[in-house]
Amino acid sequence: MSDAPKQGAQPAGRSSGGGTAARGGASWKVPLAAGAALLLVTAAVAVVRFSEDPAEETGAAQEAGASSGPAADGPGDTAPAGADAPMARRQADDPTALGDVDAPVVMVVYSDYHCPYCGRWVQETQPELAHYVESGDLRIEWRDFPVITDTSEDVARASRAAAEQGAFWEFHEAYYAAAEEPGERGTEETLAGVVDELGLDAGRFDEDRAADAAAAQVERDFSEGLSIGVTSTPAFLINGQAVMGAQPLEVFEAVIDSSLEAAGGGRQ
Repeated sequence: MSDAPKQGAQPAGRSSGGGTAARGGASWKVPLAAGAALLLVTAAVAVVRFSEDPAEETGAAQEAGASSGPAADGPGDTAPAGADAPMARRQADDPTALGDVDAPVVMVVYSDYHCPYCGRWVQETQPELAHYVESGDLRIEWRDFPVITDTSEDVARASRAAAEQGAFWEFHEAYYAAAEEPGERGTEETLAGVVDELGLDAGRFDEDRAADAAAAQVERDFSEGLSIGVTSTPAFLINGQAVMGAQPLEVFEAVIDSSLEAAGGGRQ
């Protein structure tokens, strides 16, 4: 795709320099410090870095640290008592979440539709974690963190329009797959192809992605990520443990399994 980022490039549309500002408004023009640590909302948290060469695996993964930070506002944002899942919203009607609302482990995923490492995770790792979701042990909550290209926010809003037609996860998979296809295609052409592939109502899709509601949903996710120090994608919080970048499957399995053990074991 013509909008594909260059490895090691600074995020477009949200830098403190002369980049193009995102369309979300002035409140989005927040400097992203390239070396900022990921600030977690627990006082002490384990940082998982299993890769021998994290820079190679993540492309732009940042060092992770531990601190305390604010949770997002809004009903259902706080994990229930006894659940060690900072930033989990646990909203039963959340179309951007997979798994039981009361699953003992919650993985919060901060991602960008134009991030090649995010695409790798979606296509290669996420399917291998499906058995945790199906057993009721894991809930995956998606957060839009559009920083890679000038049109990343446009695609994030488009995903919310797909959600309005009950097709968020179908869009999620189809767009990442389309982004991997060879050839020079712009974002709008790719979106049109995904809409056609999924059989969505194109008129309603265009109306919903241009609506204030879609912009507010994406801005909420982005602001949440900034509030805990996210600066690159993909970034994950698994019951408070940070995993930076598209790490190997074994890394995610190890953190999920240890989180399940700490929560008293998985469901029978």
